[in-house]
Amino acid sequence: MKYNGIMTALVTPLHQDGTVDQENFAHLIEDQLNNNIHSLLVLGGTGEYAALTMEQRKVAIDVAIKASASRVPVVVGLLSPGIGDNVELGNYAKQAGADAVMIVTPYYVNPTRQGFIEYYQELDRRLDMPIILYNIPYKTGIHLANDVVKEVVEKVPNVVGMKVCSDNIGDVLELLQTVGDKIAVLCGEDFRAVSSFIAGAPGAITASSNLLPDVWVQIYNFVQEKKYDEAVALHQKFFPLMKALYKEGNPGPVKAALSMINVPVGSVSVPLVDASTDLQEELKQLLTELEVPVR
Repeated sequence: MKYNGIMTALVTPLHQDGTVDQENFAHLIEDQLNNNIHSLLVLGGTGEYAALTMEQRKVAIDVAIKASASRVPVVVGLLSPGIGDNVELGNYAKQAGADAVMIVTPYYVNPTRQGFIEYYQELDRRLDMPIILYNIPYKTGIHLANDVVKEVVEKVPNVVGMKVCSDNIGDVLELLQTVGDKIAVLCGEDFRAVSSFIAGAPGAITASSNLLPDVWVQIYNFVQEKKYDEAVALHQKFFPLMKALYKEGNPGPVKAALSMINVPVGSVSVPLVDASTDLQEELKQLLTELEVPVR
């Protein structure tokens, strides 16, 4: 399966007691599909993976699989540092019908090169399903170096892609040169997605597409049509809103903005906090100026 285009890193709608709001999660997914989003990521960082219990994560997976109804690929995030939780949830996702899992680098333990390779080999053996690597060193504190990625791709047959979160566009360019013919190198930064597309990245995993799925699909389509000026112009138009969505801890601002366009997704879980009053006012103004439609 090809992981091209825009994959939305979905927020997880929550009730006040912290349980998954299944009805509004299904509505959010339907809105994404109505706007032609290409694939969905459940339980990434934007989905508050760390704040949810194992049972709540399983509920989120069930809702996403049922609501998407095989219309687009569904990827499930495995963001635990230990292999046991990832095996349990990965196998659950596989049985539920997920198309792939996205596995973050094993933070806290700070593995050696060989440790990285054996970790992914073990997960590959115990899950036997498509794997998307996830490198986000500014949150995990460890970096999956490009030469290690190359070796992982060579030795772990189920690796089909990688989400790259980096301040350095050179990381994406180097990965495209070394493994771009073997896996989908997916940009994980909303602000660098257009430049990554133009450089050859086949897709991106974005949080702001919860709010702007139609905009992101249009940006991607412009690039595919080689209308680079139009892609850049559209991205620049919505850049102030995208920037505001990351002024405070993700996904607090995204959830606040969604509620403003009649997509109720609830609050965030501690230690995250809801968007501040000042930021909410800024978001309201930007949504009005940019004429983001009420759903």
